[in-house]
Amino acid sequence: MINYTLAFACSKNGFIARHSGDNPYEWTSKEDQNHLKSLINENEWQVMGRITHELNPNKNRKRIVFSRSSDHIKLIDENIKNQYFFNPDLHQWNDFENLCKKKVLILGGTKVHDFFLYADLIDSMYITIEPLEFLEGVPAFSYINFKDVIPFFHEKGFSAKEKLLNDNGTKLINFKKI
Repeated sequence: MINYTLAFACSKNGFIARHSGDNPYEWTSKEDQNHLKSLINENEWQVMGRITHELNPNKNRKRIVFSRSSDHIKLIDENIKNQYFFNPDLHQWNDFENLCKKKVLILGGTKVHDFFLYADLIDSMYITIEPLEFLEGVPAFSYINFKDVIPFFHEKGFSAKEKLLNDNGTKLINFKKI
C-alpha cells in the first residue's frame, strides 16, 4: 500500500505562493527548507504540477508531474529516467501506482493538492506557516478557506500537532490520519 504525504509552506493567511510561478524557496525559512529536504529524503517519489517541477528541477529525484497537456504517460526527458508526465484526467490510477510503489510526497500546486484531497488519498500532511502575510496569492486548496483547514481535517479523521520551528514564529502543523 502506498503512503501519501502532502507538504506545503504558506503565508499566515494561507497562500502557497504570491502568484503563479513564485518560488516559495525565496520566502520560506531555513527551518522549513530543512524540513522539506528531510521529507524528500524520506519519500521515494514526488508528485507535483508542471510549474512546481519547472521551478525546482532536479534530475536525481523520482517524480510524477501532473500535466493535462500529456496524452500518455511518458518520460519528461529521455535522458532522465524516473521522471514522468501523467495526466490524471486521462490515465488510470493503477498506472500511477504501478510507477510509485511505496512512499509518495505530494508537493503541489493547488490542483495537485485538490486531486489528492478529493480522491481521499492523503495519509499525512505537513503545513509550514511562515509569519508573512500576502495581499493575494495562490491558495493551498481551491475549495477550502485556509482558516477552515484544521477543522476540515479533524472532521476527516486526522489528528494535528503543532510546533514552533524558530524564534520568528514559523509554525509546523503535522496532520496524521487516525
